[in-house]
Amino acid sequence: MIEVQDVCLTYQGAEAPALSDVNLTVQSGESVAIAGASGSGKTTLLRLLNGLRLPTSGRVVVDGMDTANEQQVWEIRRRVGYIFQNPDNQLVSTTVEREIAFGMENLGLDRTEMRERIEDTLSRLSLESLRDRPPHHLSGGEKQRVAVAAVLAMQPAYLLLDEPTSLLDALGRREVWSIIAGLAEDSSCAVVHVTQFPEEVALAKRVLVLEAGRLVFDGCPLDLFGSASDLRRWGLMRPPAMAIADKLRADGIAVPESVATLDELALAVSGDDDRERGASA
Repeated sequence: MIEVQDVCLTYQGAEAPALSDVNLTVQSGESVAIAGASGSGKTTLLRLLNGLRLPTSGRVVVDGMDTANEQQVWEIRRRVGYIFQNPDNQLVSTTVEREIAFGMENLGLDRTEMRERIEDTLSRLSLESLRDRPPHHLSGGEKQRVAVAAVLAMQPAYLLLDEPTSLLDALGRREVWSIIAGLAEDSSCAVVHVTQFPEEVALAKRVLVLEAGRLVFDGCPLDLFGSASDLRRWGLMRPPAMAIADKLRADGIAVPESVATLDELALAVSGDDDRERGASA
């Protein structure tokens, strides 16, 4: 469990704190999105969770270890993997396969286990055909998948992603969205991702909203998207699929209230969603 206890953080020379009196916990296996307007403190909060930043006051504790304890920082960062917004900032090797091996080598894993993890990770993220390619020759979406693969191969207990799709085109975003959605269903690793896209917020089971450094919402995405006045005040929007679903319901077309993404909307309107539920019942 990651615990954020009465945390405040003020950057040197800043007139206002970046974070104020933040309290929250992230449990093992959770899927959490962090949302908020630009400058609300999202990335600052994410970097606190693995010790990349230290609070001005308060504590961040990862599985009983304080991020301010220098003797525990290595173990904390082994347990809490971090994916930067720009994958070029963390890709260092000459091939995709070497990139995935790099972190495990630093952990001192034996060759047999490394090989098994490499093959599993390449398969899991559909990177087999890219194993011998130089990472810097890949598309933006492919680079981000490789960055995620390299961290996942180290089997962290928590995975932090800082706006992993914000620099990608539509195809790249879909590639990375599918990975985040898949990871969210894997209870072996908690996933916490900062995002500016409402569709990605909808993928999470829980969403945290920051406003001017304060935690103003902690709940499920559907509850967040159901409050139009709060969304406007916090500088957020509903997913386009929800607005379309509202119009369809107004025209008498039955669309489940839980629909939040365009894929879910397409299934609901086509009737495939009902057939799938019936077949699995």
